[in-house]
Amino acid sequence: MRTLATLLSGLYLACALPAAQVPRPSPDLQIQRANQPAMLLSQFKGKIVALAFIHTTCSHCQDLTKILKVIQKDYAPRNVTVVACAFEEGAESNFQFYTKIFAPNFPVGIAKEATVKKYLNWDDKRDGVLMIPHMLFIDAAGVIRGDFDGKDGFYMKMDQNIREQLDKLVKGGTAARAKAATKK
Repeated sequence: MRTLATLLSGLYLACALPAAQVPRPSPDLQIQRANQPAMLLSQFKGKIVALAFIHTTCSHCQDLTKILKVIQKDYAPRNVTVVACAFEEGAESNFQFYTKIFAPNFPVGIAKEATVKKYLNWDDKRDGVLMIPHMLFIDAAGVIRGDFDGKDGFYMKMDQNIREQLDKLVKGGTAARAKAATKK
């Protein structure tokens, strides 16, 4: 009986997993770009992708952009691409200023908040407020191996932690854990 209870308990938890469980396949995502064709996340299959969901006016996201510029330069020869997607209300009007000031050397675009939440399998009732920045690490096969939202301590040492995740994927390992424990 105890074994059955343990099994049922495990099944219940598996069915109630939050959006941040990894590994999980990355669905496709269309990101709009200014004066360029939209990009699909699937076009980067075969590369390791560090995907950052940001707000253009968020100071933490702007700091992340500065770090990602250096990381893109350092990791591009290692089959890594950084991609950023802004999704706040008004991103369209802020986007030109953001790209001019921060001059990202990696693809950046815009998506609607509902599109981002659908991609992340995010449910406000289950997962709480979607905090930014939010980063995913996707392996060359298109599998999400790391998922870190803005509530995660991951961002206390952004540069170091991003590099650790990418190094694991470059070496053929899997990136880190999801922070399911921080979800409410």
